Amino acid sequence: MRSLLTMSLTLLWLTLTMHAYSLRAEPLTSVKDSTPVPVWLFDAENFEFWRDSSGHYQGYYPELIQEINKRYGYQLELKPISGEEIGKRFNANSFGVYAGVLRTEARSRSKVLSARLFDNEVLAASLSRTASVPDDLNDTRVIFRRDDATQNQVLTRYPSLRFSKIILVNSSTEAFTLLRDRKADFYINDDSEMDDTLHYYTLSRPFADLRLPCVMGFSPELRGMRDNINKAIAEWQQSGKLWELENRSKRNYLVSRIQITPDEAKWIHDNRLTVWLPRNENFAPLLWQDERGYHGTVMDMISDMRDLLHLNIDVKFTDNYVSHLRQEAWPVRMVNVVESHDQSQMEGIIGPALSWHNAYYNRVEQPFLWDEEQVRFKRVGVIRGSFAALYLHQRFGNDITVLPAASIEDLVNAIDQHKIDFILGDLSSLESSLRGNDLFRGVLKVAGLTRSDYRIVSWVDSEHPLHSLLTQIHRISSYRTQMERSQEAPLLPDFSKNTLKIISVALFITVLFSLCLLWLMWRHMKQSQAVNRSIVEAMEKVNRAHDDETGSHIQRVAAYCGLLAREIGLPRKTVHEIERFASLHDVGKIAVPERILRKQGPLTEEEFNEMKLHTLKGWRIIQGLGLGPVAENIIHYHHEKWDGNGYPEGLSGEQIPIEARILALADVYDALRQKRIYKPGYTHEHACSLIFAGAGRHFDPELINRFRQLHPKFQAIYDSQAD
Repeated sequence: MRSLLTMSLTLLWLTLTMHAYSLRAEPLTSVKDSTPVPVWLFDAENFEFWRDSSGHYQGYYPELIQEINKRYGYQLELKPISGEEIGKRFNANSFGVYAGVLRTEARSRSKVLSARLFDNEVLAASLSRTASVPDDLNDTRVIFRRDDATQNQVLTRYPSLRFSKIILVNSSTEAFTLLRDRKADFYINDDSEMDDTLHYYTLSRPFADLRLPCVMGFSPELRGMRDNINKAIAEWQQSGKLWELENRSKRNYLVSRIQITPDEAKWIHDNRLTVWLPRNENFAPLLWQDERGYHGTVMDMISDMRDLLHLNIDVKFTDNYVSHLRQEAWPVRMVNVVESHDQSQMEGIIGPALSWHNAYYNRVEQPFLWDEEQVRFKRVGVIRGSFAALYLHQRFGNDITVLPAASIEDLVNAIDQHKIDFILGDLSSLESSLRGNDLFRGVLKVAGLTRSDYRIVSWVDSEHPLHSLLTQIHRISSYRTQMERSQEAPLLPDFSKNTLKIISVALFITVLFSLCLLWLMWRHMKQSQAVNRSIVEAMEKVNRAHDDETGSHIQRVAAYCGLLAREIGLPRKTVHEIERFASLHDVGKIAVPERILRKQGPLTEEEFNEMKLHTLKGWRIIQGLGLGPVAENIIHYHHEKWDGNGYPEGLSGEQIPIEARILALADVYDALRQKRIYKPGYTHEHACSLIFAGAGRHFDPELINRFRQLHPKFQAIYDSQAD
């Protein structure tokens, strides 16, 4: 105990010393030449860069370059040029910095690139068609922007795509014009190029596993500048400053694009708009309610319509909202629930169609709903007049007993008194209520979800005079909602020297008090570790019940990982965490449909793309459980490949966390040895030959070198723990 106290006091003293030193440190500078350095960027109107009505530069890069100049004393100057010219300069390594570069595997090897600034999602815009998976784009006329990396990335990642025609354009404006003239079916580009707020387009996301990291490039003589800028990027990423800049720039760009026609201005002057909203149920992220009031895109859009358009709006709330929605002919429906196959409602949609599920709750000792049919002939409690009530009647008819209640509290009391078997409602409402209920916190659980045949959207009659204008406002409001929901405050504020003196005295007093609490903290840490073990064991059981993998497979993979991790000299704590969390690598398969997971035969491309999402779904499942970065990295990145052709992020080389690289090798070895539905079990020698062949492509070459020495121990582990 004495050594623990001594170590803790030393660490706290070092923390205070380093913190005070960092506040006194001067900004780093490496470029003292007063000659301006050009920052080349593509001269196109989007959130990254645009000109206001006075010709001044606005957007993401103007603000970012200004911050970099302020921090390091550089003289970086923006130089907007054409896409063709910037491509020539970049390929020739001409002097300067290059903004808006898409990082590819080839560029990572041959160019001087910065750390990631943000990721671009690749979208497909169309007047009316949708593309859920890449195959939906086959035999269509597709537009790509000339001199842009998006086309190459799409064709490289999805080599089976076969377009009927590829059209190259110089700008997004040209692309949208071709779509409006029906001379093409889809325009494919990253999301930064899809900000045409003047018209409504159906935006599809067929490339679920493709993200294009956006970075800055440097000519070779500016490599030292790259190192300094990367330090700033790392700090701004951690504090949320870059994320805030990205979303603020997107919103400001859309605001700058608003155009009001004379007819729209006259309608706004002469009329009031009535908007009806649900009073007693949530439809997050469009609309939800908590103790502070109503929130979501809808409320932000109402504020934006008042502030930006000076529109007079009457907002009215009603119970039994979905019933009224189907009975009334409201021309503006800020919250609209539609079935996926109902094409009659698609024309008026002014924003993305979001999958809508309701959640079934039951008591923790009751089983999960592996199939929604299990609620048939059961008693299900719902909020009176809610979407959940209509859904059950439509889905099950008279084969279910629906018991309506006035409030969630009444439903909780009913399940406590065994008057109902399940509660069905929207997840956000139920969770908000249960969070404040000491009796039922930890007693009820989410047992299952409704099917995903429904979407929630914002909808305006296509004949309404403000349809086009409200489409623009919806895009703007979506960014505001996203920022308000996700923004996190910086971990530490900026302190002045005088403030630091006061804080230092307060911290010294705090240190003395904290030492008295160390023992209690140590006990709490041990309890947390026990909780983590329970979480891991519980998730292992759920995963094995959903998948066909055995407990032996999980134990073997953990043993392989520990063997490799110790061999390459990782810290003891890291080795222990890798062994402990290796069993969770495929926990995301809980969210993969049974029809795909247990299919007796090869998967279609669409099914395989859905299967690949298990890495992202698993990562999201365990976020917030406090298992730590090793667990999250194993789950998120274990299907990345050394050459960058893996998923979900396409990371390459040492960008892939070491724990994920270890897990990838261990998992593949065991999968090769095991007999599966789609293949026989391979011998140890055959499995090793396949793994050796993957060095530098699938696997870390250094790990393969260690595997060449350790593979007899892998064989011994497999043979001793065979199924």
